[in-house]
Amino acid sequence: MNEIKEKFVRHKTLIQNFNFMSILQISQVLFPFATYPYLIRVLGKETFGLLTYSTAIIAYLIMFINFGFNISEIKEISIHRDDREKVSEIVSSVIAIRLLLLIVSILILLICLSTVSILKTHKLLYFSYLGVMINAAIDPSFYFQGIERMKFTTIISVLSSLLFLILIFLFVKNEGHVNLVPLFTSFGAFTGSAFGLYTAFKNDNLKFYFPHTKQIKAHIVESLPFFSSRLSVLLMEKTNTVLLGSFIGYTQVSYYDIAAKLVAALKVPFGIINQVIFPNVSKTKNIVLVKKALVILIIFYTFGYFSLYLLAPFLVVILGGHNVLPSTKVVYILGITLIIDLISTFMGAPMLLATGHKREYNMSIIIGSIIYIVYVFLLYLFKSIGLYQLTIATVCSGFFILLFRSYYCRIYKLI
Repeated sequence: MNEIKEKFVRHKTLIQNFNFMSILQISQVLFPFATYPYLIRVLGKETFGLLTYSTAIIAYLIMFINFGFNISEIKEISIHRDDREKVSEIVSSVIAIRLLLLIVSILILLICLSTVSILKTHKLLYFSYLGVMINAAIDPSFYFQGIERMKFTTIISVLSSLLFLILIFLFVKNEGHVNLVPLFTSFGAFTGSAFGLYTAFKNDNLKFYFPHTKQIKAHIVESLPFFSSRLSVLLMEKTNTVLLGSFIGYTQVSYYDIAAKLVAALKVPFGIINQVIFPNVSKTKNIVLVKKALVILIIFYTFGYFSLYLLAPFLVVILGGHNVLPSTKVVYILGITLIIDLISTFMGAPMLLATGHKREYNMSIIIGSIIYIVYVFLLYLFKSIGLYQLTIATVCSGFFILLFRSYYCRIYKLI
């Protein structure tokens, strides 16, 4: 008992962060799932597909605003957490750069809405996402994750999600109300981020100042590889939605989105563990902890995939009704990524990145995206772009990322 107590005390922060991160991630999955069946029935699968398509488009701009800081600066804050001046410099620089990138992103959005025909028709919908973009610029969650204090962000996120849930059920009643969905998302998220900034600079005594050009350049250079890898990840995650909406139709987008959300929900547990242990391993280099977690999760997710295979038709009907049953086959294909992404994720940040192999970490994602691009280009060339073909492209790219990371983890004797 004394040994167990000693281990608990030693890993107290890690356990607490895991608990709060679990609540945060589960709430981020459960709240959308609470509105999902309602929205797809109220808006209709065509309009719901349009909403999903527009969200995917905006995701590219949000990624540009974040610019990889959510990965690079978490590690830096974790390392320098006891140096208040250094942490202030990091947080100030990130927010200042993000605000500059926000301005550029808004200009890009305006140009696209003026020139791209498929976007022109729904200008008001895309303008409704401006709040989401602003939130991406001021979101301080990377700071709280870096100092391993997830309690605050968890509470704020849950309350924001609850507010979004209430607003959706109160005001979204038909397909004409589709513009309200991103507006309500913006309101909840922006409120949480503003309060987070207040806490960081008021209660934690951080100081905000405009960074020098040299500092801006240094942070951009540091985050550039992560931006490249995040762009690659987004390419594989969102481009299927964009291609389906552009070439096939918004209904097909709905089919794909239901399957993607189901599979993404099942990835939440290992995503939580990955986010919790990454700052810890970055500081302690405790790779044994990563290996133990990975072995347990592989066993868990092997059974999880077979359970998903049996339950997929039932889950799809609950989420979207019998009209979206074509999503079931997509679930079967995407479900393979549960095991692939699990192993790949733990060989990524907690192993390669935490031990200083940033180049290999980023290159694995870039190579995966290249595989995806080549595959999709061949589909376009042979006029074979379709729901199931694009889903297979996602699985293939993930598999090549796993192969690349496995190779370098063996080279550096991490596994």
